[in-house]
Amino acid sequence: MKKTYSIIILIVVTVTNITSQISINGGFEKRNPNGNPKNWDTEYKTGRAYGYNVTVDSVIKQEGKYSLQIHENTSAADKSFGACALTILNKYNGTSVTLKGYLKTEDVKDGWGGLWMRINNENNMLEFNNMQQENIIRTNDWKEYSITLPLAKDAVKIVIGGLLVGEGKVWIDNLRVYIDDKPIEYAPLKK
Repeated sequence: MKKTYSIIILIVVTVTNITSQISINGGFEKRNPNGNPKNWDTEYKTGRAYGYNVTVDSVIKQEGKYSLQIHENTSAADKSFGACALTILNKYNGTSVTLKGYLKTEDVKDGWGGLWMRINNENNMLEFNNMQQENIIRTNDWKEYSITLPLAKDAVKIVIGGLLVGEGKVWIDNLRVYIDDKPIEYAPLKK
């Protein structure tokens, strides 16, 4: 009987350690008391990310109860781009990182919608992709997209998110991160 309890405790501790490595919350299901998605920066104001609103949407979603919507603030003077972001500390042993997620767009023009990912070391941006080349415009139903970037040994941060450049609306849902094609929750850690 003691042996059975010991095995159960070991399994629970192991699963807890694996799943506690990172909480992507890529379905935006976990929420802060203010209603914003847990761990996500929905007021991402780095650079020129002004003139947009990022809100949780419980009506239009790809799966689960919620998605995240980015839409222009029509009364704002500066509408460079709107974005949401999640910063992941790189404690993973791998050579590539992939972001996968679903996007839906409505009336996107004079720009594009997309996922984005940036890899930073202590002082500089090492890699970046914002899906501009995908040219996701106009109105589109839910579709899965992905970005893969090399993960340098000196990478300190992996920053992921969604964005809207120009007019319209973008919904983001079901984001997942992979290290060398393994879900980040199960990726090997640096020693």
